[in-house]
Amino acid sequence: MKIKKIYILFLFACTISIAQKSNCSIQFKTEEFKNNKYYLAGNYGKYQTLLDSVMATSDGKVIFNKSEKYIEGIYMLVDKDKKIVLEFLMDEDQHFKIFPDLKNPENTVIENSAINNNFIKFNLFIKLNFDKITELNKSLVNQKTKKDSLNVKKNIKEIQNQIIEYKNNYNKKNNDIISLLFRLTRPIDDFSTLPLETKLATKKDSIDYLKTNYFSGIDLSDARIIRTPFLENKMDTYFNTFVFQTPEEVTKEVFIILDNSGDKNGDMFKYLSLFFINKYVDPKIMGLDRVFLNILEKYFKNKDYDWLKLEQKEFFKYQEKCLKNNQIGDKAPNMFMTTEAEKRIDLYDIEAPYIVVVFWDPTCGHCVKEIPKMIEVYNKEWKPKGIKVFAVNNNPKENQKWREFIEKEKIQEWTNVYPPSVLNGNYTSEEVDFQSLYNVTQTPVVYLLDKDKKFIAKKIIFENYSGLIKEIENKSKTDRK
Repeated sequence: MKIKKIYILFLFACTISIAQKSNCSIQFKTEEFKNNKYYLAGNYGKYQTLLDSVMATSDGKVIFNKSEKYIEGIYMLVDKDKKIVLEFLMDEDQHFKIFPDLKNPENTVIENSAINNNFIKFNLFIKLNFDKITELNKSLVNQKTKKDSLNVKKNIKEIQNQIIEYKNNYNKKNNDIISLLFRLTRPIDDFSTLPLETKLATKKDSIDYLKTNYFSGIDLSDARIIRTPFLENKMDTYFNTFVFQTPEEVTKEVFIILDNSGDKNGDMFKYLSLFFINKYVDPKIMGLDRVFLNILEKYFKNKDYDWLKLEQKEFFKYQEKCLKNNQIGDKAPNMFMTTEAEKRIDLYDIEAPYIVVVFWDPTCGHCVKEIPKMIEVYNKEWKPKGIKVFAVNNNPKENQKWREFIEKEKIQEWTNVYPPSVLNGNYTSEEVDFQSLYNVTQTPVVYLLDKDKKFIAKKIIFENYSGLIKEIENKSKTDRK
């Protein structure tokens, strides 16, 4: 049996129960275990957590006792090197013995656990069929005719259908942790529950059916789901496949899931809310950080939970401050700056069809490399379109180097500014804190604004702004037709 090494996340510190009678008593025994240390580990979403440890006896027994039951799910026996020795299931009955044969898993003996016997049977069934599919895929390159290749692919499809049929038949007869695993790992294109007489006329009909049935049979408040490694992949697949990637649509779907995740002090809401917060606080798709703000507003603003730690609250507060004023589609906050000629100028004074706002530092090596590239794009593509650059020196202590750079690179046409040490006017501290308003935690930082000073783009390389502007202009032409 192949032993896989894992990196365990230490989330819990557990004491070992020495009570003679417990609600959980699990025993493993084989000669290979004797006198070695072993851990009981469990899944917590995509992480594995160490839950208990024990020394094996001289005859190879590893016994874990606990006064309370574990939540049902996939668990692991892990050796002293943090390698998974074997996986097994916890269901309601947590008094069982496993006598593993590590070299020949089919010879493993299990006492008092029907669920683990079924788990082993399925794993052996899967391994046998996956081995067949692997060999068939290898044989494809040797097929001489298209007909022969089609026959091989047909055989592969038949095996895949057998696996689906195995799972469906099991689910019809059982409603246990294995059934839950089968539902969590159901293929995205699974039409097996579609009644035979039902026809899906269009591609949209098919997509709507798959989306509607994606979480079929899965209770999103069921804490057992966290004790499997499939939850995050299930969520990612759903949002990447079925959800239109706009803040409005993503927010709507996130709210549906969180509203169905049970008690707000329960495990599922805790895990899923933090999962979505981490996913959208710094998303891969521009503009989806608004989802993070929407989650905070609905579920965390002026609310407290037993599980919410102070450092998490501070993280939420800080990220909200960094993001709330620079959302795509919103009007950019005004900035009150000073020019090279020591005259005041505000961002709102600039009139142009588009404004590129860049924050940079003349002592930043990366800035010194990137700004000349921006100058080249400006001269070739932006200037002819009337696009203006509002370039903010983020390090006014180095104004001499800033002035030298402007002169060297010949960017006097840009609106080159720096923040004044003193600003006259009735402004709040928040209104003049441009670094927070524009989330300037490093340099360079570049934004694209439209003529009304609304954010069009952020967090993409400035070379892409030209293409984005062309898309906007083409769309505008199409809309006018």
